[in-house]
Amino acid sequence: MDRRTFLRTTAVAGGAGMALSIGNPGADSAAYADTGVTKVDLGPATLACSTLNGGFVGDKPYIVSHLLTPTRLGVFDVAAGRADSLTEIPSGGGAWTGLVDGTTIYIGTHTVADVYAFDTVKGALNRIGRVPGATYIWDMCQVDGKIYLGTYPDGKVWELDLASSALRDLGVAVPGQTYVRSIVADATTIYAGVGSHARLVALDRSGGAPRDITPPELVAESFVYQLTQTATHVIAGTHGSGLIAIIDKSDPSSYRVVHPEGVITIGKMAAAGEGEVYFGAGDSLWHLDLDGGITRKVGVTAAGDFVTAVHIKDGKVVVFTNSATMWTYDPVSGAMNMADFQAMGMPTAPELPQSVAGHDGRRVYVGGHGGVELHDLANPGATTRIRLAGETKAMTTVGRYVYMATYPSGSIVRHDTKTGRTKVLAVIGNEQNRPGDTAYDARRRLLLVGSSPDYGKIGGALSIFNLDTHQLQVYRNVVEGHAIVSTATHVGRGRAYAGSERPTGSTASAAIAVLDSTSGRKYAEIVPVPNAASISSLAVVGEVLYGTTNKGVLFAVDTGTGAVLATTTVATARVDLVVAGQRLYAVSHQRLLRITPRTLAVEVVVDGLATDPTSFPMLSYDKHNGALYTITGRNLLKVTVGS
Repeated sequence: MDRRTFLRTTAVAGGAGMALSIGNPGADSAAYADTGVTKVDLGPATLACSTLNGGFVGDKPYIVSHLLTPTRLGVFDVAAGRADSLTEIPSGGGAWTGLVDGTTIYIGTHTVADVYAFDTVKGALNRIGRVPGATYIWDMCQVDGKIYLGTYPDGKVWELDLASSALRDLGVAVPGQTYVRSIVADATTIYAGVGSHARLVALDRSGGAPRDITPPELVAESFVYQLTQTATHVIAGTHGSGLIAIIDKSDPSSYRVVHPEGVITIGKMAAAGEGEVYFGAGDSLWHLDLDGGITRKVGVTAAGDFVTAVHIKDGKVVVFTNSATMWTYDPVSGAMNMADFQAMGMPTAPELPQSVAGHDGRRVYVGGHGGVELHDLANPGATTRIRLAGETKAMTTVGRYVYMATYPSGSIVRHDTKTGRTKVLAVIGNEQNRPGDTAYDARRRLLLVGSSPDYGKIGGALSIFNLDTHQLQVYRNVVEGHAIVSTATHVGRGRAYAGSERPTGSTASAAIAVLDSTSGRKYAEIVPVPNAASISSLAVVGEVLYGTTNKGVLFAVDTGTGAVLATTTVATARVDLVVAGQRLYAVSHQRLLRITPRTLAVEVVVDGLATDPTSFPMLSYDKHNGALYTITGRNLLKVTVGS
């Protein structure tokens, strides 16, 4: 069939939504596989000791774990090399923010937006507030017995009175915006950094509407990501291009903007007097001269880490990182000294897995935060941590290599399983920061990566990376305005498939873009399921393209004509697909399913997975041992299915 006929056929089959729907067995009525199924629970999929904030209560540092089960607050005696206390926090998935008032640590959680107070003298933890309508407390500051909170997705500023525990709603910072990402306050004014379209607003503590004081240079950024202040200036750091604005509090129209070389995100900041600020960017500590507007990198933590907190203490700069370490920088000598909280007793815990890949019948890789967990199948339960910056969102194995796509750098990374070395091969760029899926064309040695744009940006991309030449081609907006969250390839036809996800607020149907995998020429768009928000997963078996939607609808598309052959519902939410030989498997949060390609009949292979609902279902097949790998709870599960 020529391209013109293909285009015409797909326009009718997809656009009109006239799919032939086969009988739906329903998730609850699906048959169970009558062949032998062997399951091996390999233990926690990925163990980490990660944190997103840290500070001091007196001379003792504290940290709170992030996306681990359970969430813990640790307070440490560095001189003694031990934990003073380890306290479980009963709600939330961790904490982006905390602060100290006297001997009390205040913590703002995410997933559930709670505020906790930990009395370090009594060792007592109490929840003192829950923010209605919010799921994240991104930042908090304290002044005059009040704590001010910046929250998501309500995009509000809140005031918590420490004396009465009364919570006051100060309103939406910027109408239509969902993030108050950063916040500072002085005696009269609250400053709130907003996203996902960067704005900086000032609110009088006595009341009144927010005033927009955003420097024009910051308007195109995604977030006013971090804030700090001196008596005379508020200093705003962005995510997007990594800009810093130094703004006169008395006259916000008087400001200076600087751009540290090579930085795209300004991390945590701390003012050291009136004339200088220290801030984190990736794994590095930077210095900013406020008068001269000059920035310089002064120290580096560890490769793969990023700075999560910066404090000025006793004439030194103290940096906390995501891997539960603390670095002390001496401005006089330039020395950086590290303290390891895990070595002091902060325990590792199961974290939220990000991706999974079986390799060579002997090893399984699970992506996490700040690293990838390597499981040795010859010694179940034995794992090795591969340090890697960011989160590994997708993996594909080719020969001795594992190719990884990482967030938030949007990088393609190669891990050599023989030498244990990792190397960044390419960065997608093009405002893309969240890879979602990878696929491989073995004949042409092409790696396909689907990605979503940075916060506040529109239009994802399909990137095609040649493993031999290391040439990267990025095709932006292959489905106009949509992120690309799934990929597949038809090796025989030389086609690449890119499944889309519509932006929030859009009513357009998610679609599949069909491209020539070598030239990137777009053949067509297919809408397999009208009104679907996303095409969550794609896979090719023979001459049929299979896919799933965000609501668990499974569909089949003829790769020659683009016609939708059949649809059925196999789950109620996102489902991941994998091809095992000529078999098709799917996994939801609850079940591993075997799909008969010809009829789309469903058999339940494993039930009761109980995967964390805040994560995506994930599934991998290793052809070397015929095993499937998925997640149950937060554990790695190996499944073999008889013929």
